[in-house]
Amino acid sequence: MLIDELRQHEEQQRVNYKQLLAFSCLADPRFCFVVYGGAAGGGKSWLGCDWLMRCCWAFPKTRWFVGRNNIKDSRESVLVTFGKVADSYGFRDYRTTDYGIRFANGSEIVLLDLTFYPKKDPLFERLGSKEFTGGWIEEAGEVHYMAFEVLKSRIGRHLNAEYGLEPKMLITCNPKKNWLYKYFYKPYIDGTLPEDCAFIQALVYDNPFITGDYIRSLESIAVKSLRLRLLLGKWEYENNQNALVDYDAILDCFTNDVGTGDGVRRISADLAMKGRDRFVAFDWTGMAGRLAIDKPYCTGKEIEADLRRESRRHGVRRSNIIADSDGLGQYLDSYLEGIKTFHGGAPAPDSTYFNLKSQCAFKLAEVINAGLLRIDCPEEVQPLIVEELEACLVARDVDADTSRKRIIDKREMKAVLGRSPDFFDPLMMRMYYEIVPQPKGIRVRVGQLA
Repeated sequence: MLIDELRQHEEQQRVNYKQLLAFSCLADPRFCFVVYGGAAGGGKSWLGCDWLMRCCWAFPKTRWFVGRNNIKDSRESVLVTFGKVADSYGFRDYRTTDYGIRFANGSEIVLLDLTFYPKKDPLFERLGSKEFTGGWIEEAGEVHYMAFEVLKSRIGRHLNAEYGLEPKMLITCNPKKNWLYKYFYKPYIDGTLPEDCAFIQALVYDNPFITGDYIRSLESIAVKSLRLRLLLGKWEYENNQNALVDYDAILDCFTNDVGTGDGVRRISADLAMKGRDRFVAFDWTGMAGRLAIDKPYCTGKEIEADLRRESRRHGVRRSNIIADSDGLGQYLDSYLEGIKTFHGGAPAPDSTYFNLKSQCAFKLAEVINAGLLRIDCPEEVQPLIVEELEACLVARDVDADTSRKRIIDKREMKAVLGRSPDFFDPLMMRMYYEIVPQPKGIRVRVGQLA
């Protein structure tokens, strides 16, 4: 009934019925977070600008934000759309500034740079002192989860009590298999969306004001996965038919039961000194891995000391420590005698695989799909691990009848990620102990290691 009523009013309101539905959710005190979009052409930007313009003018001296992954995009996109929205209403009582939009009644919209800086500001501490009445994250699929987490704590802080306004955040997006999928879309589909959240799927066909040329441009997209996402709003798009692992199974790695595997304590490490990727190590109990070390800058001595400390702390035998076999791995083997050095290009125990790394990667995918892997790490690191597992657990496109099974090489992984897969490597190396027969030995007590 509500949808029919909204359809009848969309022409006179200058917005489509899905946007009107979003407005009703944004005005509803039950909802703190309203996610809108899930496809191209649904009127996401118009909705955001229209909503903020109304809020700013209705409540003088309030303070709102618009955040995107790139401040340049905000200026080039949001300010242009805002001008169109204002013109459609004949509204002139505002001016643009270096920081955003200032209204004649003292309200303002601040443009925020939500770029993720993993070395300089991984926790978005630059947002920690800001206070807003509410705000809008645009193109949220490009925004890091931690930005959303921090901004949640910054809304409802400026004149909300005086006006009786609930904290409110609009989140607009196209389908993206990241935190939006985990925290909003999948719960929406499963019927488990939190009571303070609303999800509104808006497609280009829901927007009567879009041009026919724009619709035809979406319909003509040749790449199937892109067409499914942008035209039809498909969140479970198959973006790579050679993917070895199910996306939902990757997400489950952070909540799976911990009682899987053989219970043996192990350490797997991807080594890096200053200027080379990251030094990452997982401490394992069976198939439960805890991110024990994650450092961007390390000397060889620091790496040795950190691994020695972890092995002593948890009683890990040298033969149950595995590290990559580049120059640093060889260096460590001479100081931490007895550790395993991982040679990914070595022959695989199973000759149907291209090399050892490929067999370990396929085994990792098998374990993840079976729900047997548990990863314990800070929440801000989870999106990086999810991204790496999805990007790296991909089979090389070969004829399975004539070629051995293999995964894409590291150059392809880096091209997809735009960085080195620092977390994937130690997770993959852990599978060495699952595919290579291990001699039975005597358990060592904590403190016995040198």
